[in-house]
Amino acid sequence: MLQSDKVQSSEEGKCNLKRAYEEAKLTQDSLAHKAKVSVDTVKRLLGTKPCPNGVERWAVINITKELGLKPTDIVAPKDWYPQQQLPEEFEALIGEKTRSFCGRQFVFDAFEQFLEKQPKGYFTVVGEAGMGKSALAAKYVSEHYAICYFNVLAERRNRPELFLESIRGQLIRRYQLQGAEKANLATLLEKVSQKLPFGERLVIVVDALDEVEQELGENLLHLPVVLPDRVYFLLTRRPYSLDKKRLTVSPGIPVEELDLTTPEYEGSNYADVKAYIHLMLDRDLTHQASLRKWVEAHNLQEEEFVEQVSAKSENNFMYLRYVLPAIAEGIYDDLTLKQLPQGLQE
Repeated sequence: MLQSDKVQSSEEGKCNLKRAYEEAKLTQDSLAHKAKVSVDTVKRLLGTKPCPNGVERWAVINITKELGLKPTDIVAPKDWYPQQQLPEEFEALIGEKTRSFCGRQFVFDAFEQFLEKQPKGYFTVVGEAGMGKSALAAKYVSEHYAICYFNVLAERRNRPELFLESIRGQLIRRYQLQGAEKANLATLLEKVSQKLPFGERLVIVVDALDEVEQELGENLLHLPVVLPDRVYFLLTRRPYSLDKKRLTVSPGIPVEELDLTTPEYEGSNYADVKAYIHLMLDRDLTHQASLRKWVEAHNLQEEEFVEQVSAKSENNFMYLRYVLPAIAEGIYDDLTLKQLPQGLQE
């Protein structure tokens, strides 16, 4: 994409822009002056002036930079990254993982802070089975149209050669790379870094590193020990011992982990689990009515149901994905709330 190419703001983007410049205590005129664009450009992005042909990409970048936003906060990701569609091989998985997604904002906030403060690097989300790692990876990909790979042990889609083939194809299509059909990952990233437009980053999401099938020795999936500037990896995995960690980087390459299993995040995990149960009770078209019927039949208050199921889930979303539909389908009609299974294993 060229900086002179035209884009249009989304309906949500118009609201984001208005809210951001008002919170920054700017007027449309002062924002235009700071961003070195015309006032008409600001009005076109706000939707208060006709914009049949769109606004140049460089103008969106300038405006978002002044307001601390991302271009995709104003322009829909599918329009900002028209070359990058969700990989066909993962489209169904991403759709399923994001269908009833809610919460985890504290994880996204932590990753965004990492992007802001570090010039490049690896950010890993660690959690036990069922804590929502794949779902948050899928959510990030769907919202940002990020380059991605989901390791799936059950389908044997978890080997380095398959990972490289998929990532290589995505990068070649998105950045129109020439002569890269046989390039390794480090070479591909270097080529992309030289073509990244001003203000843009490359984020590659890799889910379930613990499911990778690879001989001991190098980094899992041959992840590079050195990264070019503005290149980041968002990784997810289950906990494992240091001798199996398999991510070695050169000094100076930022590495950060967010471990969902630590006490620091217990409150956030619990709040997100409760939010998910409320979502199923209030907005899930398939299970909402049956769940509420079960709650009423057992003479429960909604908040009592939410609190006790949250406690029984032990902050595990996979537990909820099994138990809530089972309740709705009548499998637990003869049980009281206290008799529901305790934890994912049970």
